Amino acid sequence: MSTLFDFSIAPYSSLTSTEQDHFEQTLDLQYFASGSTVIAANAENTALLVVNKGLIAEEEQGEIVTVYSELETLNSKALLNESAPQQWVAIEDSLVFSIPRDLILELIRNNARFGAYFYQDIAHRLATLSQQPSAEDELQSLLLTPIHSAYLHPAQWLTADATVLDAARHMKAQACTAVFIQHQQRTGIFTQTDLRDFIISEQSASQCKMANYAHFQLHSVRANAPLHSAMALMVKHSIGRVVVQTDDAIVGTIEQVDLLAFLTQHSHLVQNQIERARNLEELGFAWAQTDKIIRQQQSQGIKVTLIAATIRELHRKFLAKIWQLIAPNDITQHVCLVCMGSEGRGEQILPTDQDNALIIADGFTHPDLVRICEAFNQALIRFGYPPCPGKVMVNNPYWRRSESEFKHLFNEWMAQTNGENMLNLAIWVDAYPVIGNKALFSHLRDYLQQDLSTNDSLLGHFALPIAQFDTPLGFFSQLRSTSGQLDLKKGGIFTLVHGIRCLTLKAGIKNRNTYHRLDVLRERELLSPEFARDLSETLAYLQSLQLKFGLQKAQQGKTIDNLITLSQLTTLERDLLKDALVVVKRFKQHISHQFKLHLL
Repeated sequence: MSTLFDFSIAPYSSLTSTEQDHFEQTLDLQYFASGSTVIAANAENTALLVVNKGLIAEEEQGEIVTVYSELETLNSKALLNESAPQQWVAIEDSLVFSIPRDLILELIRNNARFGAYFYQDIAHRLATLSQQPSAEDELQSLLLTPIHSAYLHPAQWLTADATVLDAARHMKAQACTAVFIQHQQRTGIFTQTDLRDFIISEQSASQCKMANYAHFQLHSVRANAPLHSAMALMVKHSIGRVVVQTDDAIVGTIEQVDLLAFLTQHSHLVQNQIERARNLEELGFAWAQTDKIIRQQQSQGIKVTLIAATIRELHRKFLAKIWQLIAPNDITQHVCLVCMGSEGRGEQILPTDQDNALIIADGFTHPDLVRICEAFNQALIRFGYPPCPGKVMVNNPYWRRSESEFKHLFNEWMAQTNGENMLNLAIWVDAYPVIGNKALFSHLRDYLQQDLSTNDSLLGHFALPIAQFDTPLGFFSQLRSTSGQLDLKKGGIFTLVHGIRCLTLKAGIKNRNTYHRLDVLRERELLSPEFARDLSETLAYLQSLQLKFGLQKAQQGKTIDNLITLSQLTTLERDLLKDALVVVKRFKQHISHQFKLHLL
């Protein structure tokens, strides 16, 4: 029996301690000299083989398909079929772990995560294996978080002679649920519940002093106390909020709904904060909480598509609120702010850059419009969104036009199908109306798409950029990199996103989100269910890597980009990345055939 096997590699890391013991008891170590056959073509696969040392080639019809090195599994797929047409040959002297087939089949039946590795279906492999559980107890960690990390409602004060009507008006004006009062050297609180009870009493709100109805026995906690202390206090006294204090003063209140929202990714809390923000400073505080949501959900293994869906809705409310705080309504009703690119598709999770434009109603002008657009982009920069390298922003006159001017621009893009115009077209096709007169956007969307689906020449040039980026998968399915780094966007994400965008444009489909586009393509039988599922899971896996390494860079204070360092990938991540890029390569061939790119 050998004790040399490394159970930290996938899929063996998913085995329980009992399963690992059983695994090791049946493990054997075999030696193969250079040039010798490890598994002959069509021979019975009686054991699963894992390389301990050396190099082994998988050959099919005399050609090398893949080369396996240390800790890589040779015949995971062939094992399920008992035999395979391929043969495996030692390139150099090699040591190989051998595990009986019967044991592997038993483990597959009893351990779903282990079994996922052996699925022939790549979508199952990507979907099941890429979701790793968190190593820490996230809820316990959150309960120990200091109270000041959660959202605190700022303390609102009224004078001692304030009436109940004054309190009601102040609550409405400040969008708060409680006010404080200093009365006879005591501090009291008057809440919405107290206001409700007062109204039932049918007394005159303008004549009654608020101090007569306030509560002066405050239930309070320190701002640096853990969250669970606030929760315990609420439960003990059956109250909906507690007062938060520092050594010197009351800083505010934390409410039960906010506490519960914080403990459950608190997206509802952030949404409320965004909607209640009265200035950019308060909005900035609200938006900063999204980083916690993203990190929490990513650490819990929540699928990247679900994280993106949460952030998408918050982001759109965030953009609309920035505009509301900067632009008066008499401007907003004559314009439409749109976000584009990954923001428009609702697939941007981390703040990589900003893509936005402004549609202006024909004939409308305003002397402050240029200043407002500049302030909007500067606000986004302030909140962590770098300027777009291509200046696709509302402060650029190219992307700030009247409805008629945009129509002329669209005509120019379609008449002159150069690379820059096709890129601009791709950005616009994903546009989403954020705030303002959304009919302006609808008119332009319909105008742009009316002839696109039948313009084969334009669609071919539109799809051509896919051929400009190589899939970083070399001979023997080995990952290719530059100085050890691989660009996820150029290597795979762009091909999938743009290829799917091309297919939907040709089919006249108006959906923006790539996954929704895939669903419609499958429903219309423009893609087979199996291929659509492979594409969906492949994109989700590539975006999950993009998010994981983007979060690491953000935490290290580095610029967020699309580069990953291959040496930082686990064995499982490398295997899944190879699987994903095989799908990307197959899809690139599909798009090339669909749009006859070889003729351009």
